[in-house]
Amino acid sequence: MPLMLIPAHARRNRLRTLLTAGSVAVALFLFCGLRTVITSIDRTVSEAASGRLVVQSAVSLFVALPISQWKKVEAVAGGRPVTHWTWFAGVYQDPKNFFARFATDVPSFRKVYGDRRPGGGDIAMPADQWDAWEGERTGCIIGRALVDRFGLKIGDVVPIEGNIYPGEYRFTIRGIYRSLKPTFDEGTMFFHWDYLDETNGGRGLVSTYTIDLEYPEQGPEVARKVDEEFASSANRTQTLTEQAFQAGFVSMWGNVPLFLSFIGGAVLFAACMVTVNTLLLNARERVTEVGVLKTLGFPDASIGAMNVIEGLLLSGAGGAAGCGLAWVAFNLSPMHDVMGTVIPDFTVLPRTVATAMAIALGLGLVSGLIPGIVAARMPVVRALRRIG
Repeated sequence: MPLMLIPAHARRNRLRTLLTAGSVAVALFLFCGLRTVITSIDRTVSEAASGRLVVQSAVSLFVALPISQWKKVEAVAGGRPVTHWTWFAGVYQDPKNFFARFATDVPSFRKVYGDRRPGGGDIAMPADQWDAWEGERTGCIIGRALVDRFGLKIGDVVPIEGNIYPGEYRFTIRGIYRSLKPTFDEGTMFFHWDYLDETNGGRGLVSTYTIDLEYPEQGPEVARKVDEEFASSANRTQTLTEQAFQAGFVSMWGNVPLFLSFIGGAVLFAACMVTVNTLLLNARERVTEVGVLKTLGFPDASIGAMNVIEGLLLSGAGGAAGCGLAWVAFNLSPMHDVMGTVIPDFTVLPRTVATAMAIALGLGLVSGLIPGIVAARMPVVRALRRIG
């Protein structure tokens, strides 16, 4: 097999070679990015705790529940820890500086998600930082992603201009947490619900309640009892497992995974067409070369295989470049934290890279096989008839 000709072919038209490999690299870079959106969303749902229930309004997630329901939910839950979350929104310095902000009850939040949860919580933070946050009315905690994004540190004052809850709020950072679960975003700020409620005249409203069950199999029975408790009240509830709640929240985006899959497929198809066209063009320019090789005794199979190997190397090099760039951009650069503020745990997984490389090699195989078959079937006389 005339393998020594493959480097010569690549050098013959360097610009064309680079552009072809570059098209594959761009396609695989985009594929890794789009695929990571899908895998991150899937992990947010699949790895949600099966032993927790989320209680929301039966009307809509955006309808608040009264704080007076808290003790009743605890009673129905059999004394298990129950905490609550309230979406705050607001603006930090500039509307572009978006990140999630929630008001919560710190002691119960610590029992459900923190260091006081038996078996470990979803976030990790030193005990002295937990205590400092719990003991300060205007204290808050933030995830590591916000530290990297804004250069914040413990003791800094974070001013927030409220919109859902009007007013100017000033929070003092008392802790920096790291996430132990993909479902918990490191780009979030948590603060005292009491501070929010007092500032807004004691409205006594929360967004959702979270029940931490002792055993996951208790979920259906507890959920039924909670909803029955408030079935006749003005604030009916809908109680879901944390997994179902996350799935419902994701469904608000619409069928994003299908849409992104269509885009990724279109990009890969375009890259395949570019690569096939390039290798076919190369094959046309090497017709005489094929005739000479056959005259020298090289079998048809080896000439066809040479084209296949060339396609595999070209697409493989482009795929490796695209996957490497995606790994650095989405896992190691500041873009990882920026994307994490929108999609929790936005990380390119090894299986995504493996899939992308398999696609790249598949593109190379298809792209090289077509000109390879053409070259292998070309009669010697026809090949030698063309000069130049």
